[in-house]
Parts: sequence; C-alpha cells; structure tokens
Amino acid sequence: MRFFLVQILLCFMLLTLCQAGKLKEANFIKNLNLGKKQTVVTFGTSLTKVGAWVAQLDTVLNEQYLGKATVINGAQGGANSKWGCSALDEKVLKHNPDTVFIEFAINDAVESRGLSVRQSRKNLNEMIDRILKLNSECEIILMTMNIPVGHTGIVRPNINAYYQMYRDVAKERKFQLIDHVKVWGKLLSENPGTYLKYVPDGIHPMYEGALNIILPTISKSIGMKPGKPERSKGKPCWTYLFRMMDKLEERNDQVTKEEFEEFFSNIFKKHDVDG
Repeated sequence: MRFFLVQILLCFMLLTLCQAGKLKEANFIKNLNLGKKQTVVTFGTSLTKVGAWVAQLDTVLNEQYLGKATVINGAQGGANSKWGCSALDEKVLKHNPDTVFIEFAINDAVESRGLSVRQSRKNLNEMIDRILKLNSECEIILMTMNIPVGHTGIVRPNINAYYQMYRDVAKERKFQLIDHVKVWGKLLSENPGTYLKYVPDGIHPMYEGALNIILPTISKSIGMKPGKPERSKGKPCWTYLFRMMDKLEERNDQVTKEEFEEFFSNIFKKHDVDG
C-alpha cells in the first residue's frame, strides 16, 4: 500500500513539473514546435544592438527549427524608451512580429537624460499598446539586463527602480519577464573578476558573457533547448569597444588583447570611486 502511494506521489510530482515546464515555454517556441513560422524582433539599447546574444539566439533557433524562425535586431546603441516610441513603426511594427523582446531600462536610468521612472513606464506601455493594436496576439517579453558598474553605474544611480518598473509592468500585464539582473548580480557578488572579464567596460557584456550568462538565462526562461550557440561567430560588441578605443585615443591601428585590457582597466579604476 505504501509503495502504491509513493508511486502516485511521484506521478503527481512529475505531472506538476511537466506542467510547470509548459508554463515557462514562450508562445513562439510552442508555435515553432508546431511547425509554424515565427518572426522575433529584439528591441532595445546597445546591450541588444551589439549584444552577441541576439545572433546566438538566432543560431540556436535555426539549428532547431531550420527556416522557421526569423530574428530581427531592431535595437539602437544609446537609445532609450523615448527613441523606442519614435522608432517603433520602422524597427518593429513593419515586421509584424509574433514576439518582441523589449529592454530600455538601462538607458532610461541615465540621470542626465532626465527621464523619470514614471515617464519610462508611460513610454513602455505606449510601445506595448501599439504593438498589441497591430497584433493582439503578439507576445511581449520584457527584460532587465546586467548591472552597470564603475562610472556606468554612477551615471545611473536609480537603476534598480527602472528595473523594478519592468518587473511591475510584466506582472501587471501578465507578460513574461526575463530578469537578467538577478543572474548577473549573483556573479558580481560571488566573482567580480569574472564579471569584469565578461563586461570589461562596466556595461556591455562581451561574447563570452552572452554565451555563458545571457543566452542560458533566455533559454531557460522561454523553454528553448540549449543548442550550440557557440556556432555563432558574431562579436559585434568587441567591434563596438574597439571603435570606442580608436575614438578616445584617436588611433586606427589594430588593438592587441593587452592594450584592450589595460585601456578598460584604467578607465574602470579612474571611475571606481568606492573601490
């Protein structure tokens, strides 16, 4: 009798886990599994525009659903939600997407831009409403990103409030939230050296950061099989940071690994006022 009860309990637990797994599966993943073509637009800041995670996501989706998934990067470096509202038609709506990933909190939080949490929320909801007006079935996935450190954190003194706003909107509107900041925060707390290896300028995750932190978090959140994102060779963030060095140092020659590390180490030390 006891053995029989244990079997029933185990079956119930397995059923519960399966149901929980299904709840985590994003709509566009469900549709891809049904053989339906899906268009996914990523919309946000430079963390998306030059984020290696976008190409890695595209690589895995096309590995698992060959020819069924189209990933369009509609982000812009330096953009905030005000830009997002003005560029929505061109960067998102014209593609009639099935799913849109949105992240603007990290640039809305730049204090000198004067964009309050309230205005940021208003802009976010405006973008969402316009997307749903075009397609009421469109899936919206909101994201918090990594934690800006050093001088990039100093200019964003209220970043946590902007990230919390994204959590609140996701909860209110029953959207999926991918909370990258929690994963990055754990890494920063436990191994700051690795964090800075992945995010050398204090704000832009490199290829390895996307491969080891961002994409695994996305995969787990949307119910996508891990796949082989390392097959993606695109490293746009490296190019972005190399250009930054060229601009600041007025140089156009090749950058060595040692020069790169010394350059950003000096910038970080200069602005790391609290050690």
